[in-house]
Amino acid sequence: MINIDLNTPINELTGFLNNHNVLFNNEDLLKSSKAGEGNMNVVLRVKTNQRSFIFKQSRPYVQKYQHIPAPIDRIDVEYNFYKAVEEIESNNSFPKIINYCKKSFFMIQEDLGNSDDFLSIYKSKRINEKSIVKLTKVLKQIHSCKHDINYPLNTELKKLNHQHIFVLPFIKENGFSLNSVQPGLEKLANSFISNDSLINKSIIIGNEYLKKGKTLLHGDFYPGSWMQNDQEIYVIDPEFSFVGDLEFDLGVFIAHIIIVTLKEKYLSDIINYYSASIDQELVNYYTSIEIIRRIIGLAQLPINLSLDEKEKLLKFSKGLLLN
Repeated sequence: MINIDLNTPINELTGFLNNHNVLFNNEDLLKSSKAGEGNMNVVLRVKTNQRSFIFKQSRPYVQKYQHIPAPIDRIDVEYNFYKAVEEIESNNSFPKIINYCKKSFFMIQEDLGNSDDFLSIYKSKRINEKSIVKLTKVLKQIHSCKHDINYPLNTELKKLNHQHIFVLPFIKENGFSLNSVQPGLEKLANSFISNDSLINKSIIIGNEYLKKGKTLLHGDFYPGSWMQNDQEIYVIDPEFSFVGDLEFDLGVFIAHIIIVTLKEKYLSDIINYYSASIDQELVNYYTSIEIIRRIIGLAQLPINLSLDEKEKLLKFSKGLLLN
């Protein structure tokens, strides 16, 4: 396998793409550049004399944290997800696939143009209500999609995610210094890390997460996976997709809206927007664990919260988790 990245010379990239029948006749590459803050994969914006497209290639590790191994075939999960959501009527919420090569672990997608992700909402502490309603609608559309009986189980990536969501945040000696994130955060986290009831409940919910369910999930429905271009909202990066409980996607979604706004009411508001039969208790559990792991876990967010605000969120989550 040939690895392509930002340092690949244009002539070598041209040869690679030509060998995979990506380029048109008389199409010349002009340049490649980094496309966004992708964590898992190499993601490049490639410009030619005829168009611009996104090149995405997976590695046997997490691109941003290369000491963490990850299944290289996760790009196949993305491909299967995008093929599944093609059935959505008036589907304009996902980038279109232009080319895919399973053997070389890369995918070519349409360039969404001058679009930005939603990560800035963590610092602004607000998100437009219309955007929340739109995202809820898109999530429900994903969950309504029929999926192939052989849809990838994504077992290895689920196991990796399971460790970071349900296990590592509750281990005191996990090699990660919370005080390096914010002085005093480690002390705040200690009462949650050492709580046996929380740990046991997280184990139970983690085991539920690992089961195979019935619904097509995005698997990582948070602001880094949402893009906005003018008035359009797009959903990207479904490498964590799997067939599971819809409550997981909902819980993750709700957790991040609560982290952003500090408004607990979105636990009920988003459920009302979703308007379908769900297991409310399971949504509560997934919501609480996602909040906890994003505050005291390894997968930190670019949030601007005081220790008091974080403590309030942790106590709210503890109450949800222990009912």
